[in-house]
Amino acid sequence: MTINKNERSYIKQFGRVAMSSRQPQLDEIEDDTGYVIGQIETQWNKLGSCWIFTGVVFHGDEVDFVASRLDHETWMDAHKWIELKGLEYNRHRSFGAYVVYMLSDMSMSKTQLGHHIKVSRQSIYEWINNKSLPDVPNYLALARLYAKWMSQDINTTLVDMSESIQ
Repeated sequence: MTINKNERSYIKQFGRVAMSSRQPQLDEIEDDTGYVIGQIETQWNKLGSCWIFTGVVFHGDEVDFVASRLDHETWMDAHKWIELKGLEYNRHRSFGAYVVYMLSDMSMSKTQLGHHIKVSRQSIYEWINNKSLPDVPNYLALARLYAKWMSQDINTTLVDMSESIQ
């Protein structure tokens, strides 16, 4: 019996016994603080004879609560999607959260970002931990870089970034 990528992902996560019983699974995904940001629903699709990994991301408050859903081929793809969406939805909590979101979205390290906008990675570390904010030239350089990467107008990026500064 050959095992496809989808089944391999399920076995890696839950084991062969769960694979043979085809039982649905539900995993909660937490952020660094232990807050549940989403869950992965794993179900056997009888029509397609494969596992479906549905990522669900929670965002908003108790009054304005929203859940986004998307099906994935592997558990890891669903997990990565949940983490990225969690960063996206929480990017306006603080300027540091916005910088973390930008780094993740651009697949860039602090050192690489520092090289592009000509600041030290220690400065970026301070921005991420909300110990300081960039000065105006660095703020504009950061906005220009992200706007270019997103292929959008710098004014749109500046407005979005400014919503994270409190």
